[in-house]
Amino acid sequence: IKAEKRLLNISMMGVVFFIVAEGVMVLITSSQSILMDAVYGAADLLMILISIKIIPILYRPATEKNPFGFSQMESIFITIKGSMLTAVTVGLVLNNIQIMLKGGNHVAFTNIAVFELAAGIVSCGILLVLSKQNKKLDSPLVQAEVSAWLIDSVASIGLAIAFLLPAVVHNGWMQDFSPYLDQVVAIVLSAFILPMPIRMAISGLRDLFLIAPDEETVTSIKELSQGILDEYQMRQTTCEIIKTGRKIWISIYFKSKDDMVSFSMIKEARNKLEEEIKKEYPDLYVELVPEFEY
Repeated sequence: IKAEKRLLNISMMGVVFFIVAEGVMVLITSSQSILMDAVYGAADLLMILISIKIIPILYRPATEKNPFGFSQMESIFITIKGSMLTAVTVGLVLNNIQIMLKGGNHVAFTNIAVFELAAGIVSCGILLVLSKQNKKLDSPLVQAEVSAWLIDSVASIGLAIAFLLPAVVHNGWMQDFSPYLDQVVAIVLSAFILPMPIRMAISGLRDLFLIAPDEETVTSIKELSQGILDEYQMRQTTCEIIKTGRKIWISIYFKSKDDMVSFSMIKEARNKLEEEIKKEYPDLYVELVPEFEY
């Protein structure tokens, strides 16, 4: 819990810093691209604050009343966050289209380019810290922040390059296009960002409806489990896999090859299964169930 909170606090401080810096730049330059970043950051900040509050709840154990624990709270949060960021991004695109229809907007391209280059360097630093530390935690909440900082890093460097164009290209078409450059860049940036929150929302919905994880994960778990069951003369018949939030629930039904199996053998096989699968998927629960024919 402390480790997750610490990483989310790092992300939150980074977001607060950028919101303030981008707010000042918006007042100076009236850039829609920087405004888009600032609004997106403000929405993300709200989500981080909620993330920090719900982390202790996610670690509460499962009970009869809540057989899946509180993992689905994380799925609900991820769905809301993805939907909210999608709505913010689409709203900013529509706003920029309206500005273009009104004749565009002249901005100080060189100042914006320098600012975005510096922002890209700082974002890369935060990204490296979060991604390195999250390898030990494998937290979906922190991973969502890693994805956001990756987009910020690439987007800031891309914006810096785009806003240097007027200083490098002096053709007549660039002079005519320059009032629209800021809005076009903002729309392109939005199109680049949009798939991330959409995927986040879809992933959260899949977990909420207790749909099995992606095919690669299912295949990997089945292969790992069958390899271990072979050691105990057991044959896997059905493998039910549910992912909700950060936790995976695995129910493996089996038949014994000689129609005989002891409780101690089932317990030993289950423990070994859990130990091996946890090397790939740290947060999970495994149950091994003999299958009966009626």
